[in-house]
Amino acid sequence: MLYAVILAGGVGSRFWPKSSSANPKQFLQIFGDKSLLQTTAQRVRPLIRQDCIYVVTNDRYFDKIQEQLPELPSENLIIEPEARETAAGIGLAAIKLARRDPDAVMAVLPSDHFIGSEQDFRRCLSWAAEFARNHKMLVTFGIRPTEPKTGYGYIKMDSLLVNDNGRRSYHVAEFTEKPDFDRALRFLQSGKYLWNSGMFVWKVQTILQAYRRHMPEMYQQLSYIYEHLGTPDERDVIRETYGKLEKLSVDYAIMEKAPNVAVIPADFAWDDVGSWRSVERFLQQDNSGNIVNGLHVGIDTRKCIIESEDLLIATIGVRDLLIVQSDRSILVADKERDQEIKDLVRGIEKRDLREFL
Repeated sequence: MLYAVILAGGVGSRFWPKSSSANPKQFLQIFGDKSLLQTTAQRVRPLIRQDCIYVVTNDRYFDKIQEQLPELPSENLIIEPEARETAAGIGLAAIKLARRDPDAVMAVLPSDHFIGSEQDFRRCLSWAAEFARNHKMLVTFGIRPTEPKTGYGYIKMDSLLVNDNGRRSYHVAEFTEKPDFDRALRFLQSGKYLWNSGMFVWKVQTILQAYRRHMPEMYQQLSYIYEHLGTPDERDVIRETYGKLEKLSVDYAIMEKAPNVAVIPADFAWDDVGSWRSVERFLQQDNSGNIVNGLHVGIDTRKCIIESEDLLIATIGVRDLLIVQSDRSILVADKERDQEIKDLVRGIEKRDLREFL
């Protein structure tokens, strides 16, 4: 059976000040009247039973997730005692699924991505699940690059593994993390590289074997937790053991090391919604090229992103600005430098102004 594991524990600091530690990006309504988390869960429902959808998060967001996804069984919320990156969270989800269904196929989906066609996505996911079920492969989706993006990871395609009526999967030659512009341009021009979507599909036994081979210490710790699942000691054992898990992404811990990794070129529009500028491709602009959500009056204002919660934003003679108002903070930035918001958040932390985060 196919299960979905939605990762929903991050903060999304590049969307500050709208995204905060109390209300991170996955809970925001950026592309409509549903949050990114709600949209992610809705996207898989026609393909995956409601009781087979899981969410990995932390205690702080337990109530918010239940509020946004009230139909989700409470036992399907996998609570991390502390943030330990995706290798730990995915490993914890894998052993929980293995306890429920040793033959489970597991789709790992970030909670904060934009996907254009839900139907195309489900068609791709269904085929990937079938491929993973019949092959001992760790499967990821790759997105065909449209520009030399330096903020994405890249996947190099190697030999063709399967061509099923035009649906292709390739052996992965290598992963490259966030190349500089010149290298990203060469990747784009070669036609051999895809953007790393951060979405994965695999049999639960295949990913656990990969942990055993490439992260043996983490595998032993996860095995110890597995032995106590469903017992009165489960919560205490997870709390005691989880903090010992190495803090690594699943890409670095497993995917970059494993020889049995396949990539499927996706045929749907995708964005990781990693920064404010990413919304420009998907939200409607006014006649001056502005994207406005909230109250705004402007004179000679062009190509700005303006987000107001409850105040009037008034502008004169500005262009290419990012102006975001939340309940306690206002951000004004050069739109081209939105990737530096994460650095700004670190600076606010260092000034001991965490109440504004």
